[in-house]
Amino acid sequence: MLKALLLLLQVTQQYLVMGPVQAAIQDGRFAALAPICRPSVVVSLEEPLAIRGALGREQFIDEFSSRFSALEVEKLEWSSIQVEEDNAVQSLNLIMKRRFSGSRVFYKLILFMNRDASPPKGKEWKLYYLRGLKM
Repeated sequence: MLKALLLLLQVTQQYLVMGPVQAAIQDGRFAALAPICRPSVVVSLEEPLAIRGALGREQFIDEFSSRFSALEVEKLEWSSIQVEEDNAVQSLNLIMKRRFSGSRVFYKLILFMNRDASPPKGKEWKLYYLRGLKM
């Protein structure tokens, strides 16, 4: 129990992939996701992003960027984090506005990650599955 608590404290201090994801979404520069993605990312996103399948990292970033360009983020809030030793899940609530119609979209992104233990950088969290739900 103490080991899990210490691990959770260590991981939440590092925020897993919060920084790069939040910056990419706020700035619209999704190429910044490349260092935190596995070579292949499985994606299941509902409208308005609507992407499904196993995509190469670059293809995922291109598709996500293209779909996201029609939206503007009004608010984002990290809502949960669950960590086990080498697996983690984070969720992000988004309130977005469609650029053309102005209508609001309430959306939840759920990021599934595991640790990359390959040298030289040591253990880093990498995104392998992204789920998106319209709320």
